[in-house]
Amino acid sequence: MPDYSDLNALVRGPIPSRPLPCFFDFAPCHAGMVGGIPNLTRYYFDVEEKLEIQMRVKDLLPEALILPGIFADFGVVVEVSAFGGRIHWFENGAPFIGPVLESLEEIDHLKPPQPGTTGLTAPLLIQQEMLQRKLRGKGKELDPWAFSMGPAEIAGLLLGYDRYYCGLYDDPKRIQALMEMITDFILGWIRTQERQIGEIQALMIADHVVSQVNPNHLETFILPYLQAIFQAFPKPIKIYHNEGLHSPRHIQAILKSGVEVWHFGSDVHSLEDLYSQIGDRIVPWGGLNPHGAIRTGSPDEVRKETRKAKQAAKGKRLLLSTGTGTTPDASLENVRAMVEEALTDSANI
Repeated sequence: MPDYSDLNALVRGPIPSRPLPCFFDFAPCHAGMVGGIPNLTRYYFDVEEKLEIQMRVKDLLPEALILPGIFADFGVVVEVSAFGGRIHWFENGAPFIGPVLESLEEIDHLKPPQPGTTGLTAPLLIQQEMLQRKLRGKGKELDPWAFSMGPAEIAGLLLGYDRYYCGLYDDPKRIQALMEMITDFILGWIRTQERQIGEIQALMIADHVVSQVNPNHLETFILPYLQAIFQAFPKPIKIYHNEGLHSPRHIQAILKSGVEVWHFGSDVHSLEDLYSQIGDRIVPWGGLNPHGAIRTGSPDEVRKETRKAKQAAKGKRLLLSTGTGTTPDASLENVRAMVEEALTDSANI
């Protein structure tokens, strides 16, 4: 079974002869594969159920790298919850959190939270420790992964995205002050996770706002903070998650951020186009349209799309998967077809 050492070899070693197949197991991406998750709210808080489902994904796809693997999954609201806000939980979907700040002026009075003691950061650490203890009882270890939503994403959730976007034009000094506070929090939060897990081998920052602002604002208000985060952690593989459509200038900014792997939107960027812009400076994670054959087609159609991705990646590095994860209704048969085809002899392409 591939592990994080295989990820490191793909990213920092010699170019391999074929892609490394991968599956992103953030809930609810794996729901269709495991036969459904009856209640996602219970999944987030029931450690036994979460561990059983995440281990089942590994058992069902033994030839694929599962990222993150076994981890304390609470969705994308953890970091924002440390600042406050009302979380909404759903049986059939990931949680959502409402804005914390009602005006840009409230930024002046916002106090930085202590990671690990406020919001969901505290129960996440407890659950992480419980998972670690249970795994060690089975002779296994927690996967060496740390995660945070990015600074602009957290700012957008805190303010409401509309207020954040308007603030870039109307009140840039307050937006910059907020971004600095959030970045300091993210750095502390990652270090807090690392103290409990041990040395992390992969760090993912997910920030969808990056591709939703104009390039000038990206370069001024977001890129410096992404760079600060990635530069603070030189050892782990640095992963950027954003499935949005990026202009060439957005992509040039990503190339300057320090990221090594980009979990990109394979429904909006073709591998051929992406490689033409990133060269070998970033490893793409994706290749298959998450809304295409893997969701609605047959295993043979998935194999055909996988062969096309392999051809585009010939002589290059590729973490082959669906861009931005799979939709919850993607079947086990189709995901297995992707993994099996990824591992066929490259000479047969």
